[in-house]
Amino acid sequence: MAGRLSSMKPEYGKLTWEEVRDSDKDRVVILPVAATEDHGPHMALDTDTLLATRILDELANRISDKVFVMPPIPYGFNEHHKDFPGVIWIQPETLVSFVTDITESLAHHGFRRVVLFNSHGSNHPVLDLAARKTVIKNEIICVSVSYWNLMSHRINQIRKSATGGVAHACEFEASMYLYLDPENIHLERASSQNLHDPESKNFNLDLAGGGSRAMHMNWWSAISPDGTMGEPTLADAEIGKQFFDVRIFTRFVVGMRNLFYLNLSLGASDETALNLTGL
Repeated sequence: MAGRLSSMKPEYGKLTWEEVRDSDKDRVVILPVAATEDHGPHMALDTDTLLATRILDELANRISDKVFVMPPIPYGFNEHHKDFPGVIWIQPETLVSFVTDITESLAHHGFRRVVLFNSHGSNHPVLDLAARKTVIKNEIICVSVSYWNLMSHRINQIRKSATGGVAHACEFEASMYLYLDPENIHLERASSQNLHDPESKNFNLDLAGGGSRAMHMNWWSAISPDGTMGEPTLADAEIGKQFFDVRIFTRFVVGMRNLFYLNLSLGASDETALNLTGL
């Protein structure tokens, strides 16, 4: 049995029902949640989905005995982008319900550790809510994470752009896409639009810039006429390869394996705490 468990594929969708029944329920189940939307005139609608799935494919190759990677949800909360043809948007209430139905299903089958792996900015508060609802209802570990937040230090070590250059269809996303799928990106169409205001104390439009103290989101077309925010003209495949450092996510997921979670119904105490040391 032990050999069978360790040899199971990390792709959840490739498992049989018997393999799910017999699987190690302490594997971390990762659900990628993305979006289908504009990424400037130079990048494809699938940008968020492609970046998330390629990161997780490599992650699964590295620690195949510790994770199950779910098929991605390629749609998210992005109605403010709908001025751009091709955008598919999901209402936040629908997305929360859909994601929590998935996590409840996983909990029903015995899985105890779930990561909602976000690759689209406006999904962040929605998935945070979904994770909280999952924990309350199912008493399992459920963590939401936007992947760029795990690698902000790495981004700032490598980037060429100033603050504001890493936002949307930007140096960061374009460099990674150029490295991963160069045939489907058109940098000759790109233009830089760094909209960061250095005089602002509360609004930060850079993914790796420490985050905003306050948030305001207008129609995306009112912010950026072509859907770009940042500096994609600085994109480079070699930089994209350096950004594509899966070790960051590997450490996070391995840490998830070490989390312990006792029955929350016992009430808050040291014995029922979630140990986040090192994460």
